[in-house]
Amino acid sequence: MIKNNAGIQQFLDAAHEETDKSGKQCDLITFNEFWDDKYGASEKNFDRGAFLNNVGSLQSVNQITYYQELTSYKKGIAPVVFFFKRIIRKINAFLFLPLVAAQNTFNLSVSSFAGHVRNYINREEDTRMVFLKREKELEDKIALQDAQIRDLKKAVNELRETVDTLKGGNVR
Repeated sequence: MIKNNAGIQQFLDAAHEETDKSGKQCDLITFNEFWDDKYGASEKNFDRGAFLNNVGSLQSVNQITYYQELTSYKKGIAPVVFFFKRIIRKINAFLFLPLVAAQNTFNLSVSSFAGHVRNYINREEDTRMVFLKREKELEDKIALQDAQIRDLKKAVNELRETVDTLKGGNVR
């Protein structure tokens, strides 16, 4: 079994001290920086589709059962094996039934929480889509109003030219 060497950080600290004494710059990163960079959860991108699929599968299989079908691959002595397996299961039931019930309660809580998070993400996505749609509508409205303003400015300029022409004609 390979164990992580806890002396890595001490080695890096010693390298930093040695370079500080020599006046040179040490560009070694710390072990924590290395670990966060390679294995940190902050580097993981959120995949909405995968999350929603995982929540769906979590909610569909969040309960476990204590009772399992008894099987035996010994053709001749199968009834005897079944008998002893049933006895062993009944003897151990008082140990496992509370554990299974507690695990099912916990699984249901986690599943419910994940469902709430999924609903929150979906609601946020729906809200974002409504805002994007409204933003597009307002941009279209602004573009239409800008076109109307240009047309009105053009009409005003034409009227000014006409007025200037008329004033110029009356003065002569």
